[in-house]
Amino acid sequence: MTKEKKYNLLVIVAAIISSLLYCYTIISLWLPQWLEFKHLIFNWPDANANYFFAQVFAKAGHFYWPEPLNSLSQNLLHTRSINVFNGNLVPMTFLPAILIFGIFFKIFGAVGILFVTPILAALSGCIIYRLVNYIFKDLDLSLIVSLLFLSLAPWVFFANEVMLPTILFIFLVLWGWLMITQHWHKEYDRYHWRWLLGCLLLSLAIVVRPTELIWLAIVSVLIFYFNKNKINRRHILGGGSVFVAIFILFLVLNKLTYGNFFTLGYSDLQSGAVATEFDRGAGFTLGGFFKLIFAPFGFDFTLILKNFYKYFVKIIVLHFVLAVLGFIMIWRSKSLPKVWRQYLLLTPIIFIFILLYYGSWNLADPLVKELNTISISYVRYFMPLYIWILPAVVLAINQMFAKIDRKSGFGNYILVITLIASSLQLAFFAANDGLIASRQNLQNYYAQFVALKRIAPEQAIIITDREDKIFFPYYRIVVPQNNPLLWPRIAKIAGQAPIYYYTNKADDQLALDRQEIYKLNLILTEPQEIWHNFRLFEIKNK
Repeated sequence: MTKEKKYNLLVIVAAIISSLLYCYTIISLWLPQWLEFKHLIFNWPDANANYFFAQVFAKAGHFYWPEPLNSLSQNLLHTRSINVFNGNLVPMTFLPAILIFGIFFKIFGAVGILFVTPILAALSGCIIYRLVNYIFKDLDLSLIVSLLFLSLAPWVFFANEVMLPTILFIFLVLWGWLMITQHWHKEYDRYHWRWLLGCLLLSLAIVVRPTELIWLAIVSVLIFYFNKNKINRRHILGGGSVFVAIFILFLVLNKLTYGNFFTLGYSDLQSGAVATEFDRGAGFTLGGFFKLIFAPFGFDFTLILKNFYKYFVKIIVLHFVLAVLGFIMIWRSKSLPKVWRQYLLLTPIIFIFILLYYGSWNLADPLVKELNTISISYVRYFMPLYIWILPAVVLAINQMFAKIDRKSGFGNYILVITLIASSLQLAFFAANDGLIASRQNLQNYYAQFVALKRIAPEQAIIITDREDKIFFPYYRIVVPQNNPLLWPRIAKIAGQAPIYYYTNKADDQLALDRQEIYKLNLILTEPQEIWHNFRLFEIKNK
């Protein structure tokens, strides 16, 4: 068996083992809970909404869900990650991701869709192995990169966090570039199908995560420039036509769902607020659309540095140190192939644009910033950066042990194993939010759901500050969001459906709510203990 075939087999085995790790949460928690309750609870409100609308699209072929009581309550009924248009619940995200998830939902069903993200994550390891080998012409490098990639702490964690677009986006980018790179290396590629498929996949990646457009576009243009002798007018016209077609589809989905080509499901994103409502004709203008794409969070240099250190350097500190050494070696070396110089040139572009875009975002919840490490949104948004540095990491390892004889060269293997072990340890055992802690959180959520389910009938209205992801869509949800008009709007739908208030507020904190409710001819019934200090009040007419 040749070296390449051995490596191919090793990568496949590693991907299969990794896919089992990526299914940890599914197998250990979601499957048993689904069999018992037919209700899935996710750690992320976004995942909750994405699953809901993927199901809606799979069954109905569109992205909206009617909620008649919104017409009476001025669009009050929705979760934090869902918006309202014409009284209907609509996604508060980019619609192509929901479209893709919806197609998978239709094919694999309500449970099968959960396995899509782990499978894509495992396949990405095989893709990056082939891609790195095509680029750097080094099988040893591509093997270690793929192993480090499959075990990378952020990747392992978010491969378990299904129904988020992060893994899908990376998968599309990697597969797209693999197709384009294969096209450049194939002497005969009939009808340029690999080129067109690659452009299609990259275009899908962009509309799945349009916020990644700038850095991805600049890097793509530079890579095309580096390979300009392999590109002709036919390539440009074909690839450009594919992108335009996909972008038009993106705009048409917006028009069908939100009533405007350039209206998105996000609302007041720049302020960091949770979901708000918008009415017909409102929403983002063309200017607001581009503002979201280029600079939604403003610019705060100090905050960028803090977030970069806390959520990049500290997350993968050993990888980071080795990557710095690797980049120094590339800078100083005169013997490395030209492609390493090109890789070094692209590195600051990717880092600068991703950090400029996401680094200035200041999370509103101080408890999340204090306790969370691997599960925080910064880690998800920095995912391309963790992956990008891996070739430099492996180069540093290889160069460090290059002059050691073969019998003593086990040092690089020890270092690679250390990197893999430290990554897996962080992914599973991070104190407050590793996969094991996250599974416990989900179990706590299910305990709350079961306790409330014994009291409130299905499709009752639950008013809750942050527990919407626990109860939706089994229950209809109202999130107060410090809305001064909350109770007058609740009064308009009192009697239309059972209404409950689920809260951990103490009695003194509820005093003002009670007074306002009483003025509206409503009362809070005696509470029922649900979970820890959370209580359930029923809201009734006097």
